[in-house]
Amino acid sequence: MSSGPARTRPIERRTVSRKTPGDGKLEITKIAATRLASLGERFVVAVDTREGQAALGTMPCTCRGDDAPHVHYFIESELLRALPVGSQVDLLVDDTASRLIVVIASS
Repeated sequence: MSSGPARTRPIERRTVSRKTPGDGKLEITKIAATRLASLGERFVVAVDTREGQAALGTMPCTCRGDDAPHVHYFIESELLRALPVGSQVDLLVDDTASRLIVVIASS
């Protein structure tokens, strides 16, 4: 972990899908992906007290039908597999340490 207080900016709140524990991918919006671009395609992610590597990914999709192709955006990391399905997580960028912080939101 970096020394000194984290200077964070909120990106968005997401619900952990049933797929996240299996594939380590947390779907995010295009707006969130744009906000995370400052970290690069690969970056450090902190989940609870653990840090590891993460990547920003995309996947072309036609889940809305062949006439409505679009792109899904996601963060991928082994650390995301530990997030509880259905929980709300806040995504925060720590500009001081150039990392993403994933925090399980309190209910």
